[in-house]
Amino acid sequence: MNWRLFGWLAALFGGAIVAIWLVATVIGWVLAGLGVLIKIALVAAVVGGLVFLGFKAKQALGGGPGRTQIRK
Repeated sequence: MNWRLFGWLAALFGGAIVAIWLVATVIGWVLAGLGVLIKIALVAAVVGGLVFLGFKAKQALGGGPGRTQIRK
């Protein structure tokens, strides 16, 4: 048996396992980052929607900007 060839094959196999592990780790980080971005977008949408509805309610209760004051 050629022990030198066996050593090279073992080193290549180990390197392949490390490379696969690194790629899986980076993919996990990317997916986690996308999850955080989606959560931030959802929070921003909810807060923006509440602000928009509050603004519309203020306009409806206060007469809105289209109502002009009549002076005598």
